[in-house]
Amino acid sequence: MTPYNFSVLFFSYGTLFVGLLTLLKRKDSVAKRFFAFSIFVTLWGVGFSILTNSAATYENALFGARFANAGAVFIPITWIHFILVFIKRDQEKKKLIYCLYILGACIVVFSPTPLFVSGLAENLLPGFKWFTQAGPVYHVFTVLFFSAVPYGFWEMIRALWTSHGKDRLQLQIFILATLFGYIGGSTTFLPVYGIIVPQYGVFIMPIYPFIMAYGMIEHGLFDFERMAQAFQREKLATIGLLAASVNHEIRNPLYAAKGILDNYVELKSEGVEVKDPLQVAEKARTQLNRALEVITKFNRFARPTAETNPQNHKASIPTALQNVLDLVSYQFELDKIHIKNDIPKDLPPIQADQRQLEEILFNLIVNACHAIKQRQEIGDKRQEGILELRFTDYDSRVAIEIKDTGIGIPPEQAKYLFEPFHTTKGENGTGLGLYITKQLVEKNGGKIEVSSTKGKGSTFTVILSKSFV
Repeated sequence: MTPYNFSVLFFSYGTLFVGLLTLLKRKDSVAKRFFAFSIFVTLWGVGFSILTNSAATYENALFGARFANAGAVFIPITWIHFILVFIKRDQEKKKLIYCLYILGACIVVFSPTPLFVSGLAENLLPGFKWFTQAGPVYHVFTVLFFSAVPYGFWEMIRALWTSHGKDRLQLQIFILATLFGYIGGSTTFLPVYGIIVPQYGVFIMPIYPFIMAYGMIEHGLFDFERMAQAFQREKLATIGLLAASVNHEIRNPLYAAKGILDNYVELKSEGVEVKDPLQVAEKARTQLNRALEVITKFNRFARPTAETNPQNHKASIPTALQNVLDLVSYQFELDKIHIKNDIPKDLPPIQADQRQLEEILFNLIVNACHAIKQRQEIGDKRQEGILELRFTDYDSRVAIEIKDTGIGIPPEQAKYLFEPFHTTKGENGTGLGLYITKQLVEKNGGKIEVSSTKGKGSTFTVILSKSFV
């Protein structure tokens, strides 16, 4: 094994280890994209180590060259996909991502043929018995690589300009780590085009997994523990609010049913003439059905959704809204919040998952409730807050507006509103509610907008597509 073999293999397996650790810890779209990127880096490394093995025959080295470059085709593509998901710009760049994958697939089709790697040059470089010779399709790969990589760094730098605090530090660590990896890897293109330079850049590539591991251990890169703790706090806060409402909504009909039955039993035991037992049972059953209906709504809301494409589903806005309002109505009574529901009850279905639509509306309505409560706490606590729900119909899309008379959002905070861990509630917030909401809206093919005036209130607008199925 040559030093080049060792360096590339260390880099490849180190990258795979970091990618696997990310996937095991996080298990979301960011982790999946990063793991895919790590897989293709590893494939390139294994193939390149075969190519650079001084004991390899021409046939084995040629296989290694074609295998390495086939894996390398998808390195810049999966890297850009990961970056766009990481900085939350993948939805607006869908067409670019699709085009890159299609181009990559077209290139890889030629990977076993001389059109991609035409052959090998012998003793071209010190320390390398064999080196790749380019076929015509290889040039397309070169253009793809040196176009995609700078673009990926540009997207990260743009995100760096708008990030702050710990998020900014983590992004800086990731940029630094990947810079070492790509500088080392890009030098392997030069001898292919007759630029004879020593391949010392290969020796700096192992720095990449070291920096990534350091970032994860010392600075929480990818926010494993922080995200888990914040999700737990968000879940507990939601459970607490729902529990208060469900307890109130269930208790009243249960007490009513108990009172009806207790009165019947007491009168019957005293020998007093009572009403028809069937009428008593019907009244008690009506109250029990009310309680069961609340429990059913709560169970449906708490049940996880199946991992299917939400855009293949149909959802009812009025039904989703009513289910949410039934669950949080008690909270509105406590906080003196008046609901103005201007959404018609006969709306046609939209293209969305019913359960996820309910979660979107729940998050936005509860968020509006908190904003109104904040304003009441710093002003007149007896002041009634107003939450207005409105609907706008467009040709192929609909807009749902949630408008509150809350504390409003300062302009300097508005641009960070949908970022994870950014909160305007101080220690009472997790900074995940609106982040999760935005992810759900985009998963259903929609978008979310906000307008706000500090001290007067905010309006969140969810735009989704109509269902024509």
